[in-house]
Amino acid sequence: MPEQIPKLISKETQFPFNIDKFGLYAISISAICSIKNDLRVEIDNKLLRELPPEKNIQKYNIPPAWNGTKLKGLIQTNIFLLQLNKGEHNITFFPKNEAIVESWKINLIKDSSKIEFSIEQQAEDGDKRPWFTFSLIDLPIKSITAKASVFWHFWDGDDIKLIVDNKIENNTNSRLWKDWVWHATTKQLIFGTKQEQKTFETNLDTNIHYIEIWADRTPTLHNITFNLGDFVLKRIPTVDDPEWTGDFADDTDQMILARLIFGEAKNQTKEAMTGVGWTVKNRLKAKRKYFGFSYNEIILKNDGIYWQFSPLDPDEKDNFPLLINPLQTDNALTINAWHNAYNIALDIINGNISDPTNGATFFHSSDLSQEFFTTQSVPGAIFKTQIDKFLFYKDPNEN
Repeated sequence: MPEQIPKLISKETQFPFNIDKFGLYAISISAICSIKNDLRVEIDNKLLRELPPEKNIQKYNIPPAWNGTKLKGLIQTNIFLLQLNKGEHNITFFPKNEAIVESWKINLIKDSSKIEFSIEQQAEDGDKRPWFTFSLIDLPIKSITAKASVFWHFWDGDDIKLIVDNKIENNTNSRLWKDWVWHATTKQLIFGTKQEQKTFETNLDTNIHYIEIWADRTPTLHNITFNLGDFVLKRIPTVDDPEWTGDFADDTDQMILARLIFGEAKNQTKEAMTGVGWTVKNRLKAKRKYFGFSYNEIILKNDGIYWQFSPLDPDEKDNFPLLINPLQTDNALTINAWHNAYNIALDIINGNISDPTNGATFFHSSDLSQEFFTTQSVPGAIFKTQIDKFLFYKDPNEN
């Protein structure tokens, strides 16, 4: 565990960490909470809550948190499985009163379709309490396979409960212990420890999933494997790692709009960049089929020969290579223009910056004549304003 993280957490505390490359990661945190003490975490400010969602958000009485009333001073390990992009991230600890963080680590998952954990850990002696929770964030689960050992301790035996998205997996071999899929009996006094590997078919779609393992007495969990089926790990471009995945359809709304603004107006003023971005939002607001109904659809619209926005055309040899990775250059002005475009895109999407085009849905540069544009390109287009080298027009069908 990095030295800067104190063992005792008594106030909201945030820790940054860096990821060298995009991938699927497991963030494992082991902590202890006593009665009336709780702990929860957020990774990159993502709030985890109860499943299914209730009217009042639950933050501490949920599987990926540490609930002192349930733990009674024992240790619980929570493992968060999620995709992380290259760059800086953060973990924020939110304690109620105080909690002890025993350890935490971050590991890259090499096989994203079949995730295997070698645990080899015996539970502390305790009565029916959370032990491990695996939080799969925006991932599917086809099946879960786990191997565990249990033993009988004279008047009581070891047990393990498995809960998948708030549903307890039943032990079909026992009525009395139907909620405990690994269960020791008095036979273990004669035959010794019982070790069993079990597989549970889940077939859960991509979403947030909580896999809880509860312990009674001192069972041992040897390993657990999550089969994600045909899941394919796909990087989501970010402002600091914007290289495309090979398909602009993987871009978020902010990313694809930022690419367009950057491609069309990287050498222009902020107002001109804003105008370019607003033409897209105005097309979105128009709700017309020939424009499209999403940022991606509008920006990527083409007939196989002509593109609505030329920077997206792969044949644009000067502009397109820079558009697919705006940070491939060392030019400080270009890098600054990219960050400006990204911030402007978010402001436009969130409505935090006004429309300087007065509702325009078309634009062209001043090196093209207005007459040609309004008679040949978009017949009847209504001129609205000029910003720097761009002339902006309203759709004639809006009259």
